[in-house]
Amino acid sequence: MIRQLTTLSLATLVAGCAIQKAEQPPKPAFDSSRNPEWLSPDIYPNGASPEKEPVVRYGRYTLVSTQPDASQRDLMAQIIDVTIPSSMNPSVRDAMLYVVDRSGYALCPPSSQHVNILYTRPLPAAQYKLGPMTLRNTLQVLAGPAWQVKVDEVNRQVCFVLRPGYQLPTPSTPAGQLYADKARAPGASPATPASTPGVVVAAVPTPAPISTTTPAVAAPAPVALALPPAAPAKDGSISAAMVTTAAKPSTPASPAPNAPNQLAASKPAAAVTTTAVVAPAIEVKPATPSRPLPQVWTAEVGSTLRDTVEEWAKKARWRVIWAQEDLNYPIEAPLHFEGPFQEAIKQLFPLYDNAPRSFVVDGSEGSQSVLYVAERKRK
Repeated sequence: MIRQLTTLSLATLVAGCAIQKAEQPPKPAFDSSRNPEWLSPDIYPNGASPEKEPVVRYGRYTLVSTQPDASQRDLMAQIIDVTIPSSMNPSVRDAMLYVVDRSGYALCPPSSQHVNILYTRPLPAAQYKLGPMTLRNTLQVLAGPAWQVKVDEVNRQVCFVLRPGYQLPTPSTPAGQLYADKARAPGASPATPASTPGVVVAAVPTPAPISTTTPAVAAPAPVALALPPAAPAKDGSISAAMVTTAAKPSTPASPAPNAPNQLAASKPAAAVTTTAVVAPAIEVKPATPSRPLPQVWTAEVGSTLRDTVEEWAKKARWRVIWAQEDLNYPIEAPLHFEGPFQEAIKQLFPLYDNAPRSFVVDGSEGSQSVLYVAERKRK
């Protein structure tokens, strides 16, 4: 009896709960006027803050940092380790171009701030091997103590400025200009400079008339007039004004044929004296013919060996026969040779003797100059 009442009580309780659940009203739809709930927990309460850079695992035992290297943050801190070939006979600018190649920087042009004085100096033998050291120190070593490195980070350009306490060399003064400056010295007289001999011209006066009552009067002594000399030209030549010629004597007037006074006609005219000063002879030596400028053969970085040789040969009017089409190398450093075309070729190809595939070069000069380039056979 008790067990039946318990079962009945449980059934009544379950039925009552079901009725209550059925009688609950439905929930309203999402109200867009209300703010949505904030996500919790909030990982950005104060915004994004930098934290320690993570470490990435490469392989089983290798951990790699994701932070940039010092040479990537500061390009002047990248490490330079180069050896410049001694056969190039490089200048300081050639070495600098070799160093800044692929560094992201460029050199300022030679026309800026007299930097061409530094660029044209030959590279010291002690600096053919550079590094390992930073790009910043390498450029300072190449410039030397008289020049300061100036870096334009906006244009990524490197230039060199003369340090305080140093001065540029004084340009040489031409001989003609120096002679003219001495002639215009403040201590010299404007009429007769000390460095230039004066030119004296003898003036001939008009002879005095001879009267019948007085004897003939001798003509007065010639009066010398000093004229300012003309400065010599810059090339050392002498103008016509500096060469003095003897003045022609004045021809005395002949008396009238029917003159009443025979005494005046019979007496000779006064003697005329002419004085001339000849300028000292100056020996003019023929100018020494200037030596012809040597031919210059250059190769820029980015070109290839074959393109360079064919360009040189076209300039020298040679024909090139390149036997192997696939045999070629890029130019990785600027090249500079002086002399005839044959000498440049003799200095160029030995640079590749240690290459995986070297060259054998033969040429014949004549009416049809031909250069033959082939691969050297390995034994």
